Amino acid sequence: GFGPLDMTVCILGSPTAFLPVLLEGGTRCPGAMVLCLSPAWASRVPSETSPGAWSLLLSRGVSFEAGGHSTLETFAPPRRANYVTGTFATGGPESGWGGEVARDLDCPTGGSVPLTRRLEDPLITRWVLAARGLPVPPTLAFIWGPGGDLPAEPVAPGVKLVRLEDPQGQESLVQEE
Repeated sequence: GFGPLDMTVCILGSPTAFLPVLLEGGTRCPGAMVLCLSPAWASRVPSETSPGAWSLLLSRGVSFEAGGHSTLETFAPPRRANYVTGTFATGGPESGWGGEVARDLDCPTGGSVPLTRRLEDPLITRWVLAARGLPVPPTLAFIWGPGGDLPAEPVAPGVKLVRLEDPQGQESLVQEE
């Protein structure tokens, strides 16, 4: 009972990593894949179905059709996103808005800023892989304080973490390790 425009998959931010998805989605479900290149094209409104959550409405977007054809469209009335993913990078000049727009939505999302931080942190990635028995390059890492997303006593083969509590007077510990 759904038409092709009843589904809107929204990609926030740069299309670079998602171009194959946008092109294939445009072929399989023409018009359902919408690229949102600016936070000004999207608005968050309180969800009618999930208290405390937000619905994402798109006023503009680049829609994809079969054969790779794309069109910059203005949606009147705004189009509701049913699934949201995109560039949730934690650094760089364009970072921040995608993660902020996608926060606390009432539809499924393909990522978040905290998940991106974890996936882009090479130490956490190595620790998780090694803790699950996958081989990683031998790693000696010095970290300040509690270590963020790492457990208090991380144990993983091939990964050694040394916690430094104070930047002063740690030279002997670093030399020893």
